[in-house]
Amino acid sequence: MNHPESDLQKACVKWFDLQYPQLSNLLFHPANGGRRNAREAARFKAEGVRPGVADLILLVPYNFGLPKCQVLDYYLCIELKSDKGRQTEYQKAFQHDVEVAGGRYVVIRSLDEFMKTINDYLL
Repeated sequence: MNHPESDLQKACVKWFDLQYPQLSNLLFHPANGGRRNAREAARFKAEGVRPGVADLILLVPYNFGLPKCQVLDYYLCIELKSDKGRQTEYQKAFQHDVEVAGGRYVVIRSLDEFMKTINDYLL
């Protein structure tokens, strides 16, 4: 089976862990996706699984070297898509909520785009 978004996500996490090992625990996948039987899906929903949540979340403020009063975004949500992939309505709603709450949300389609986004965000 071909899983381009999964392959991209694995490459992004591997690069991040090598580039920013001191921050690696702050970049994570919320494990929201996948198929489950009805009982397991109900349990996950009761535990807080939400549709549309981004693939990766980085709990580091934008340009974290700045004084706190100058920090603009307090976390980064990353949705990974293949070249032809499109956001679902749930993902668009999640993006809206993140941005209203003061976070940053990006859609990434390549490892190069991920590396540039992370470096621009952190440096």
